Amino acid sequence: MTEPHFDWHWCEQQGQLCLKTAQGLHRTPLPCRRDLPQPDFTLGQAELYWQSLFALEALHWPAEAVFAACIDAVAHLEFGVADAHKSFYLQNSHSHQHPASFDLVSLCGKNQALALVLDSSATQCRLMLLTELETLTGRIFSAGHSFSSLHDRLSPYHPPQAPWRKSA
Repeated sequence: MTEPHFDWHWCEQQGQLCLKTAQGLHRTPLPCRRDLPQPDFTLGQAELYWQSLFALEALHWPAEAVFAACIDAVAHLEFGVADAHKSFYLQNSHSHQHPASFDLVSLCGKNQALALVLDSSATQCRLMLLTELETLTGRIFSAGHSFSSLHDRLSPYHPPQAPWRKSA
């Protein structure tokens, strides 16, 4: 598991926001704003990283994939601008759940996708896709894309449980 470190720095490379770590450069899906207010990885960003990490633990993904998703979530929360509302591209889930920040949710267009809730209000959530989503109109959003959606388009995600081993 990769832990936040004081020598991590945000930077710009070829127009993309990147995070420079001892392991290398991680390119986020966000375009870089030319005026990065604080290039250092802050304590507040480390807290967001840990919250994302705890949320994604249940997926049992490879460490590199979890690290990338956590950094992308921090980048969206700290530097991203909320994309337009996309509820009309999604199927209604008839769910009356109100997800909280850092909950895992599923949503459906033409396929089912997994997302991390970045921020939640009374009626809608800001999400970051963890898997690719094809909308009802055929538009494809890749993992790492962030947008807002109404709660009634989201279902709580419950990771599959590993079967219990039988003992003789």
